[in-house]
Amino acid sequence: MVYKRLLGLGLCLTLITAVILQSCKNDPIVVPASSCGTPYEVVLPPFTPPMPIPEDNPLTVEGIELGRHLFYEKMLSGNNTLACAGCHLQQKAFADVNTFSVGIDGFEGTRTAMPIANLAYSGKLFWDGKANSLEELVLFPIQSEVEMHESVFRAVKKLTNTDKYPGMFYQAFCDSTITVENMSKAMAQFMRTIISSNPRMLPTGREFRNEIQERGYNVFVDEEKGDCQHCHTITTFSTNFEFKNNGLDEEPRPGLMGQTGNPNDLGKFKTPSILNLRYTAPYMHDGRFNTIREVIDFYDTGFHWSPTLSEDLKKHTKDGKPVPRRWTEEDKRDLEIFLLTLTDDSLLVNPAWSDPND
Repeated sequence: MVYKRLLGLGLCLTLITAVILQSCKNDPIVVPASSCGTPYEVVLPPFTPPMPIPEDNPLTVEGIELGRHLFYEKMLSGNNTLACAGCHLQQKAFADVNTFSVGIDGFEGTRTAMPIANLAYSGKLFWDGKANSLEELVLFPIQSEVEMHESVFRAVKKLTNTDKYPGMFYQAFCDSTITVENMSKAMAQFMRTIISSNPRMLPTGREFRNEIQERGYNVFVDEEKGDCQHCHTITTFSTNFEFKNNGLDEEPRPGLMGQTGNPNDLGKFKTPSILNLRYTAPYMHDGRFNTIREVIDFYDTGFHWSPTLSEDLKKHTKDGKPVPRRWTEEDKRDLEIFLLTLTDDSLLVNPAWSDPND
């Protein structure tokens, strides 16, 4: 018994000595992740389902704040001139002013920057579904040669060599060592908090300012006119987050098929939300339409038939051609006015999502 007590005492002394020696090396201090950060309580709009949050990346006050700084951090680009926020502008509902975003080397992309609100509820991400999580999504533009054109490892090294970030990473993850994984986790946490909604799309919110807006709503849901509600659902977020072929081209571009290899996914691109259309022009994945009226006319008679065309559009075709909807010029005008009411102006000014450097 005495021997066991002495052995236990010896082990304790050994552990204490190891801790002291470790601390003398000035190595990063690590605390178990379960004790890290202040839990963040998500406040959601009415009629919103619970937010799906990965078990290995819970939301914390410190993680979200770190992610906000990283979202606006130009050091994540190759020449320290472009942040994620450079193509996702808060005053544009986190879309871009350009049809195609311009990277640090002056190259244009091939798709318009998608608004990033409500992505916490999305499955596959990007227009073509190439990312499966926000943690994956945030790393793509950093490494893209036509966007931020930087190695994630060089980006981490730059962050490490600052006075600011090691401490912020320690507060968020109880580890002052900056890693690619924790960098992506923090940015994903911040992006999950960017929520936008409009009460006019809720069951309790259909009180319209005038008859024009109400008529526009009725066109929106009319199966023989707008018939918009199947993809742009009558929900808080106004999208089903799915991938559809909406007939943009006679010979569809790969879209989702480029990721899955499934011919049934040819020409399918992610359905964007119709919230904040007042700020998010141009429209479609390639920015081909500058006005809402152009989009309405396209869905009237401008789309193209192909085998993977959305079934909701196929029913408006005959012999492989679009059949004009039963809407009048007044219907189109009313629909456009209604769509412009689906605006969440608070998204544009909420300080929780603004540049921390301002």
